[in-house]
Amino acid sequence: MLHLRRQLPYRPTERMNVVSYPIRDIVMEAKREEAKGKKMIYLNIGDPPQYGFPAFKVISEQVKNALDENCKGYAPSAGDEELRKTVAKIEGCSPDDVFAVAGLTEGIDFFFHAFIGFGEKVLLPNPVYPLYLSKAKQFEGETVFYRHDANGQIDIAYLAKKIEGAKAMVIINPNNPLGSVYSERNLSEVVKLCAEHDVPIFYDGSYDQLILEGKQVDFRKLAKKKIPFIYGSSLSKDFSYPGARIGWVAFHGEKWSELKNAFFLLCNQRLSVNWEFQKAAAAAIVDPSYSAYVADMKKKLLERRDTFVKMAEKLPLSFPVPQGAFYAFIKIETKKWKKDIEFVRAALKQGVVFVPGSGFGRQEDGVYFRTTFLPEPEIIEAAFAKIKRIL
Repeated sequence: MLHLRRQLPYRPTERMNVVSYPIRDIVMEAKREEAKGKKMIYLNIGDPPQYGFPAFKVISEQVKNALDENCKGYAPSAGDEELRKTVAKIEGCSPDDVFAVAGLTEGIDFFFHAFIGFGEKVLLPNPVYPLYLSKAKQFEGETVFYRHDANGQIDIAYLAKKIEGAKAMVIINPNNPLGSVYSERNLSEVVKLCAEHDVPIFYDGSYDQLILEGKQVDFRKLAKKKIPFIYGSSLSKDFSYPGARIGWVAFHGEKWSELKNAFFLLCNQRLSVNWEFQKAAAAAIVDPSYSAYVADMKKKLLERRDTFVKMAEKLPLSFPVPQGAFYAFIKIETKKWKKDIEFVRAALKQGVVFVPGSGFGRQEDGVYFRTTFLPEPEIIEAAFAKIKRIL
C-alpha cells in the first residue's frame, strides 16, 4: 500500500528571522512609490556604476580574453592559481593562505560560519555594515559593539572595556557607513590591545584604495607578527565592479590552520566562483594603469563629497565629514523625528531613498540615517532640497 506523507505547510527555519539587509529592504518601499509615478533619487546603496563611475576597463578586457581560453569548466574550489599567487604577493603571505570568494560577502559568511560559535563574543563597530550584524545573529554569536569618537576614530578606552573574552574583532576601514579613515596611531592602539587579549582581527579593506583625505595606512605591515588577522577585499568598490562578485581573503599569522581547512571545505561545497572574473581580477589588481584610474575616481568623489557636505551643513544635521569610501552616517538634530524609519519613509514620499540608521546597529543617542554621496553634484543638491521640506 502506498503511504502518503501528510503535507505540512512550508515554513522557513527560525534562523531566517534574523536575516535582513536594510540597504536593499528599503527598495521595496521605494518601488511602491515609483509605481505611483514618483521619480526617486536612490541614495541607499554604494553601487558606483549606477552613478556613472565606469568599471576599471582592464577587467572587461581580461574577461573577454578568458572567455576565449579554456575556462569553461569549474575553477579550482579555493580559487584560480594565478589570482591566489597575485594576491599572496601583495599580502606578503603564501598562496595557500588566500581564498577566492564570490564577493567579500561570501568571505564574511564563511568567516562567521566557520569561526563564530554559539554565544561566542564578536566585536563589531557601531555603526556597522548590516551584513556583519545579520551573520552574527544567524550563527548565534554574541554581538558586542565598540564605538567611535566625534572624529570617527575607534574609541580605545571604550574598546578596552569590551574586549575581554572576545573571539574576534571586525574592522572596516575606510568605515562603512561612517566614511571615517582610521589613523596609524588609532590602528596601532587597536593592534596592541588585541595582542594583549589574544583577539584576532577580520579586516575589511573593501574601500582601502578610496581614501579621500589623510594617510593610507597599510594594516598588513602594522599588524604583521603582532596578531593573527584576515585581510579581505574585492573588485566591487575599489574597481567599481560590484557585479563581478569576486573577492578574496588572505590569512596572516599562525592561528588559522583549522579555519583555513574550514574555508577550504566551504569552498568545495560551493564548487567554485566565476573563473573568467578571477582571471580578470588577477590582471587588474597589478595593472599599472590602475593608479590613474583610481586617482580620477577619487577626484570625482571629492567633488561630490564637498557638494554633499556644503548642502548638509545648511540643515539640522551632524556627522563626521567622510574621509574615505562614499557614505555618510547622519544624525538628525531636531526633535521632530523620534524614529528613523518614520523619517526615511517621509523622505520616500519626497522621492529620496535613504537607509534607517538602526539598520547599522542600535543608535541610542538619536535618530540617524545613512546615505551615499556617489551621485553627480546636481542630484545631491536636488536630494537635499527635497528633504529640507521634512526637516
